[in-house]
Amino acid sequence: MNTKQNGAGASPISAERPVESALSAAAVEAVAPPPSTVQDLAEGCVRFVERALGVRLDYRPETLPVLDHYLEQARGATSERVEALPMIAHMAGAYFGEVIRRRHASWWRMDGEDPTYWQVQFASVYLAFSPVLFVREALTRGHGADATLDLAEDSLSGDPAALELEEEDREAVAARLAELPSVSEDEYYAPSTRLEVIDIAVDAIRSRRLAAGDETDAALEPGDYERGGD
Repeated sequence: MNTKQNGAGASPISAERPVESALSAAAVEAVAPPPSTVQDLAEGCVRFVERALGVRLDYRPETLPVLDHYLEQARGATSERVEALPMIAHMAGAYFGEVIRRRHASWWRMDGEDPTYWQVQFASVYLAFSPVLFVREALTRGHGADATLDLAEDSLSGDPAALELEEEDREAVAARLAELPSVSEDEYYAPSTRLEVIDIAVDAIRSRRLAAGDETDAALEPGDYERGGD
């Protein structure tokens, strides 16, 4: 299994990552801008990381390990200054969500004024998640230096930071993730690992649809995510 050095380097998950959903550099630049509030928060993250680490984030997946490293540093700071936690989580979550939105056809759903529960919802498969909740987990997790975690468990649990999937896709995604080795706690909560999990989930859903004789990609719209009085 690959490991990171100071939050940089190769992904902790196998290099055999799904690539068909990744956008080219030109395509990334052509994606429509996000809502202004998301843009402001994400750019705030870019400035904070550059000030702290001397590296400017560019919304490309390859630089997510830099965000991993920044959040690992920020975790110590926010444990001492809890009032800083929401601001850092909102900014880093908006940035992470933007990396995903520019990689996969998707949009922001912004219910209410609290960014914690804003979602990125996908167009090609039924998948949604709350980027800020992912980041809050990374900042507030327990200290278990020797712990290893199974990517197929909490990523699909009833936890509010888990992936929202159709029930018929949940088993396929869990099976694909279960094939991966357990990872350290640091790797498990890192945004770069979460990106890998999302890529794998999209690929697993497409494979299940293909095996069932369906089109690999759906054509979902925001209304398709209206559930239970949302």
